[in-house]
This record gives sequence, structure tokens and C-alpha cells, in this order.
Amino acid sequence: MNTWFHVTALALAVGVVLSLSGCSDRSSEESPRGISRTTIRYSRWGLPEEIEAERQLIRSFEEKHPDIHVVLEFSSWGEYWNKLQAQMAAGTAPDVFLLNGGYSNDYAARGQLENLKPWVDRDTSLSLEQYFPQTVAIFQEGQALWALPRDCNTVAIYYNKTIFQKRGVPFPKPDWDWQDFLEKAKACTLDENNDGRPDIFGFNAGYDSMEVHWGYWVWQNNGEILNKSKTKCMLGEPNAVEALRFYSDLVVKHKVAPDVAQSSTFGSNMFLTGRVAMSPEGSWMIKAFKEAKSFEWAIAPLPKGKRKAAPVNGLGNAMYAKSKNKQAAWEFLKFLASREYQELLAKSGTSIPALREVAESAIYLDGTVEGKQFFLEQLTYAQPLDFTRNFAKIEEAIRGELEAVWLGRKAVEAAAKDAAQAVDKILAENAVSGANR
Repeated sequence: MNTWFHVTALALAVGVVLSLSGCSDRSSEESPRGISRTTIRYSRWGLPEEIEAERQLIRSFEEKHPDIHVVLEFSSWGEYWNKLQAQMAAGTAPDVFLLNGGYSNDYAARGQLENLKPWVDRDTSLSLEQYFPQTVAIFQEGQALWALPRDCNTVAIYYNKTIFQKRGVPFPKPDWDWQDFLEKAKACTLDENNDGRPDIFGFNAGYDSMEVHWGYWVWQNNGEILNKSKTKCMLGEPNAVEALRFYSDLVVKHKVAPDVAQSSTFGSNMFLTGRVAMSPEGSWMIKAFKEAKSFEWAIAPLPKGKRKAAPVNGLGNAMYAKSKNKQAAWEFLKFLASREYQELLAKSGTSIPALREVAESAIYLDGTVEGKQFFLEQLTYAQPLDFTRNFAKIEEAIRGELEAVWLGRKAVEAAAKDAAQAVDKILAENAVSGANR
């Protein structure tokens, strides 16, 4: 992100890091039981309830490892990446930290991540085959492994059963397709006050996220975003353009999805306010949507185009390449990927555990959410995003072009072509730096 390199923010963050280093710099101390123990630092983002759960798990880890003390550091999502980048620049990054695929390529290229493959090879207590393969693949590069899997998330359709029933529209079926989806979106769109503008929309079509909103529509139409070698953007190709046209027409032509102005009027989460009948959302939104009291909802798989396709993303925990306590950090990394940790993650409702035996058990599939199993079914054909170096810049370049389409300022074909050219320039810069992923 450009904010990483904003001089003022970076200087401030470095100052904070250095000011705190005096109270967390000790690599060893004596435990209350008189045992000499190594201190490591673990950093992650999260909500207050997530952080409190993390503290409890850390206490459990320390009970089993009395020779290791874990200091938890946390920030909001927006602050986290700036802070971590500043810590890396200062050489004071935490021993272990939470990572996503969109950033791992950049950090690996800068030599900030420990290659965990040798650690896995030496430690027979851990097998990567226990995890969903996509969650491992996200952090793999050749013989390198940059993080151990934590969770595995995909996107499906959350639908408002109350709106469907009120409009007399049949609920989505597991084998539904684009045409069926469009018909339902039209039937659920309603102008309640007869002012010529919908008050209830059939679908919430966003353009700002490749993962949640538009990327899998391209895949479902046999299109690609990047080629396999990640050296060229394919959005200008016919299948990709056709998919983007179908998707943008939901807003521009059919008006079954809100435009930019309407989205701003209705707030940041239209589904929770009951303003949309269907919304594509990640598996991590289950906990938040359980707060809905005014309507009933359920989950359906993504509709099928020319083929089934869905995105899969996951978080992993990484080790700082310059950590002075790598053995202790490795023990903690294994704990974060363990069944004990994964079971608590399953119960939290915030993510699908990366450990398959937990995700496929009654701990995660607890029967409390209708259609929750479709997330796991989609993982049989879901594919990771096209993560490469400067992924954030790539997504930003595409986002700007799609916004112009949403605003009615640009045709889909022109936007797709210009997006492809902008992304190709970024990919060429990656190639020159020798950092393609």
C-alpha cells in the first residue's frame, strides 16, 4: 500500500516501536515457578473479543511450555500493516505475526520471512497434509513456505429469507445458475415508496474487492484475472469482459443492485440492515450476521456460470527472519496450527479452520446456521486469489476502472482494457525486480 511509505506515518510508527522496545526487548526472564524462560512477541489484528480469546489460548500454551513467555501485541486492521512495516524497517518486528496472502509476497521478497519448510521437514509432529491444500499453497513458493495455515475462508451468498418469502420467491438451490440468480434478484428488488428508485435491492454488487465481489464471476465464465505465470493481466480477454459486463449490468442496466450513491446512503452493511435480499460475503461474516434480529437468513453457494468457481483465502502465522528466538517461535507457531487452537477458532464463528478434521467436524458444522456446509463444499473447487508481489497495487488499479463503470462514466470493454494495461505495467516492474511470485 502507498501508506506504507508515507514518511510521516512511518516515522511516527517507528517512534512508537522504538519507544516500546525497552519493555519488550528482553529475550529471557524467570517464570513465577523459577524456570528460566524465553520471551517472544506475537502480533495480530483483531476485535476485542478475538484478542481476549487469544490471551486465553496463549495462557494455555504457556502452561504446556513453561520455558516460553508470549507477549501479545495487537492493532486494528488498518493500523496493523503500517506498524508491521515500520517494525521491519527498524529491525524490531515481532518473532511471530499474523499474515495474509496479499502481503506475504512483498515481505518474502524483502527477506523478512523465515522459510518454514526446513522446520516442517525436521519436525515429525506436524504434517501439512492435515490442512486444506489451498491454505498451504497461498504461502508456498517453490521450496519455500512462508507461513503455517491458520484459517481457510471462501465467499458464498447470504440471503434474506424474510424478503424472499414476502416476495414469493423460491429460495436459491445448490445447483442454481446465473440466469436463475438474475431472475431472483429482479423479483426481490422493490420500490416501496413508489418514487422510482428501489428501496430493497435483490443483490449487493460491489467492485472494491476481487475476493468478495467480482473476481470469481470472471472465473465462472472461464476467464482469468492473471495468466498462470502471473506476467500478464487477462481482464481484456472476451470471457473476462463478458463476465464483468454481466456483473456490472446488475447495477447499470437491471438496477437490481445499488450504485455508488445508493450504497453510501444505505450504510456499510446493507445486508444487516435488511436492504438487500442477497449479498456475497465471506465465511468470516457468520458471527456478525447472527446479530440480525429483524429477519431470517441462510447461506447458498455461489451461482454457477459456465463452471463452478469460488475464491479461497486464508491467513497464516509467519516467523520473522531476524528473530533471535526461532526455536521458541517455532513451538508457538505449531501451537497456532494445532487442533486445540483450531477448535477454538471453529467455535468462534469468525473463520473456517485450516485443519480439515476440525472444519469437517461437528465443532464447526454445529447446525446453528442454515447452509453453512456450502462453504466447505465450495472448497472442493475453490481457487486462491492471484497473489503476487504488489497485489495491493494491482487490486487498486482494477478497482479504479470498475468504479468508473459503476458511475456510468466508462464502458466495460474500455475499463477492462485499461485495467489490464495498468496491471501489466505493475507485473512488468515485478519481473524487472526479479520478484515474481
